[in-house]
Amino acid sequence: MNIQLIRIDDRLIHGQVVVGWSKALDIQRLVVVNDEITKNNMRRTLMEMAVPAELKVDFFEIQEAALASKDDSKERSLLLFASPMDVLSYVKAGGTAQSINVGGMHFCDGKTQMSKTICVDSADMAAFKELKKMGIELETRAIPGDLREILEKVIPEIKN
Repeated sequence: MNIQLIRIDDRLIHGQVVVGWSKALDIQRLVVVNDEITKNNMRRTLMEMAVPAELKVDFFEIQEAALASKDDSKERSLLLFASPMDVLSYVKAGGTAQSINVGGMHFCDGKTQMSKTICVDSADMAAFKELKKMGIELETRAIPGDLREILEKVIPEIKN
């Protein structure tokens, strides 16, 4: 798979992804990697409706995405994950990743707000720390034109 970006964004497919990232990176294929959504026809259909006809969209379970990441497809792909735990599972299953863009992780009970767009809990923190230990770059930007920041500036605790 010709992966141009791996992004964590709990909304998965929305305007920032379809209009911003897809156009800036000349993406041809969006790949939603989420075990639950692959089994939920209604959620898949709603997401597909938000994708313009010129973009292909696929829904993979984590294990399936890890295998597909090694295929020789030339389609410029953007992988979308809802959480850092899913990305960690993908990497542990053999999925390829050198850098991960952390986009929107919204507030809910048990999460602490670290920046305008990133809220984390202890499971998120543990996953980020493990990804970092694996040598994977963690950066944050909501849209392509934003200033690129290393995630440790936003969440200093993941340095350790």
